[in-house]
Amino acid sequence: MQTPPFVDELPSRNLDLLNQVRESILLPLADVFAAELDGVGAGLFQLADKAPPALQKDYLDAIQELRRERESLIARFRAHLAKAWQALEAGRPLSVERTLSRGNDLTLVADAELEVRLAVRNLAGAIQQQWRPELMRLDRYLGFIAGGLRLDGDSNPIGPEHLGVAVYAAVSATRLAPRAQLAAVRVCEPGMVERVGVLYEALEQQLQAIARTTELAEGRARRRAIPGLAGPGREDTPDWITRFFSQWQGGQRAAQAASAIDVHARADHELLPAELHRLLQGARDDGNAAAAGELRALSPRELASALSLLQTTAQAGFDEIERGGDLRAGLRREILAHAAMLGVGPGSARIDPADADTLDLVAMLFQAMLGESQLRADLRPVLGQLLVPVAKVALQDPRLFVRDSHPVRRLLNMLADACDGNPGETAAELALLAQVQATATRVVRDFDEHLGVFLQAESEFGAYFEQYRRRVEIAERRAAELQRAEERRLAARACAGEGVASRLDGRELPAVIEGFLRRPWARHVERIALREGVAGSSGVAAAMALADGLLAAIDASPRIAEPWLEAHRPALQRLYAEAGLSPAAAEAAAATLVDVLRGRQAADAPAPELPPEPAPPAVEPEAASLLPEEPAEQIGFDIDTAEYFQALPLGTWLDFIDRYGQVQPGKLAWVSPISGRRMFVNRRGSRFCVASPEQLAAMVRLGRLRLHRDEDAFYSAMQSVVDFLDMPAAAA
Repeated sequence: MQTPPFVDELPSRNLDLLNQVRESILLPLADVFAAELDGVGAGLFQLADKAPPALQKDYLDAIQELRRERESLIARFRAHLAKAWQALEAGRPLSVERTLSRGNDLTLVADAELEVRLAVRNLAGAIQQQWRPELMRLDRYLGFIAGGLRLDGDSNPIGPEHLGVAVYAAVSATRLAPRAQLAAVRVCEPGMVERVGVLYEALEQQLQAIARTTELAEGRARRRAIPGLAGPGREDTPDWITRFFSQWQGGQRAAQAASAIDVHARADHELLPAELHRLLQGARDDGNAAAAGELRALSPRELASALSLLQTTAQAGFDEIERGGDLRAGLRREILAHAAMLGVGPGSARIDPADADTLDLVAMLFQAMLGESQLRADLRPVLGQLLVPVAKVALQDPRLFVRDSHPVRRLLNMLADACDGNPGETAAELALLAQVQATATRVVRDFDEHLGVFLQAESEFGAYFEQYRRRVEIAERRAAELQRAEERRLAARACAGEGVASRLDGRELPAVIEGFLRRPWARHVERIALREGVAGSSGVAAAMALADGLLAAIDASPRIAEPWLEAHRPALQRLYAEAGLSPAAAEAAAATLVDVLRGRQAADAPAPELPPEPAPPAVEPEAASLLPEEPAEQIGFDIDTAEYFQALPLGTWLDFIDRYGQVQPGKLAWVSPISGRRMFVNRRGSRFCVASPEQLAAMVRLGRLRLHRDEDAFYSAMQSVVDFLDMPAAAA
């Protein structure tokens, strides 16, 4: 992969240190996989010994195949890790989600293939759970030395998720039966968890030694707020992962792969950290808590059954849950109502406080996610109907909160991104929204406490969404090219206009000479500046010298002017020809110009008629004019706010608010090297706002610009929930 030219300028980027880390970790990781691969044969033999005769052949054939293809498997494993590391070095970390969806068609995934993918995800999840604190620190260290990048499980090239993809790339390309692929992954899992963890510990110790002498960001840094916006500053406080989940071990599960949710395993682990429980209970209005405490708590099975019954209603009961505006109260109300339908006496049971905390957290998560995304009104119930299935997952699977690679979280993020700011105005947008509707409906219809439904929906929708995003990226590049071309034209036109103005500057010139400067010469300068650029262009300098020589010839004596006129007459004729005259007419126009300078024609001789100028190339108009009509200097702006926008990184999303209060998210897609203006595109990749940092700062002052939610919708919503829960505690 070719390194972009700007990468070496990234802050904190240290290529030598990156090379040292690569040499100390990539080959050892491949050695770990090779060692586990050598032990797979014994595990498969044991499985064959216990398997029915019909399945023994698959396992025995797999043993031979793995021995024969050992080097090829290791090579494929190493190839993926090398590709992921190269992407990190290029400053563009490789996304696991997008890697898995690339090249994937939209056909249904076979059940056996789905089981293999789920086993690989569980392998990655087991490594992440066992070594979560070390991985969080490695994400920070690697991101810093790679240039201040923010790495997570999806983008860390040596993280568990990329290891899982590497294992999948190795085994999926073999001729092993799907059952044997699944068994091979599961046999590798326990050993890889321990061996990889040892490598993580060793690498972390090396990087910690460097961190002692280098200033590193602590934890995952929260986004810096826009200066000048009212509101509490929270940049210095830890984010919700660092605060609650970085050291929390309540989500530990047994090492074996678990593709189905088991309600009987509820007592084996805590669903949420204790401090988060305390905040949720403090924010819950239980009414008459003393009377509620005398009621029987719903058992895990009763609660799951009530949720399953609620899931079968229209849009999983979201319209009824949303009635009243508080999803927390609505979800608890509907659960108790549907428990009564199953035989639980009305008014005789309550939801256990620990379960109520989890349900409240999920309900608040959806409320924040739906509020932070710019959604059409008809899309709220489309996403909202996933509240009940996600609540069922959260009640049984604490990995939902501690694993950013969890299939439920990935699917929620993709569906939220697909709907956010999507007006459904084009065929592609309508098709994407139809896919969202079909995916959400299928999850609600088919989810039966088996995560394979979410995994398959994530895989299939991810493939479709990846194709859509590739089209959007093409549109973004096209918008940037159009904007770049327009700015070059404007700069070239300004250069020519300044050249004409500075040379006329109130001076009375013969009509022929003034007409030459205003039309043929100005267009010649504009074309050269457009082709070569304004700064340091030899062609522009030569054109300026031609005009200066022409003006000097007016006042010079014939003895001095005559040699210059003879030498530059072909150039004058060429400029007339470039203006659209035929060769004969261009020669005549140049002769007239020279005769006026020699005094052989009167100074008031008319300028030659030139053909009309061709219309400039059409430029796509901005979709909406969001900029205020008054200049930024007249509105006033804060210097710190303008400096914030000058340093705003590409890819940042902002919410633009027009004069009618309509909100549209826009992404910073391009910064002009000529004017410094920032170009923002909408969700379809079309340009809709181009503004200077000063204009953006003025919009902040007018209340027409704010930060959009974080790119990770689940993460952003969880942070909003925690900030909301903190407010009553801070007030107390």
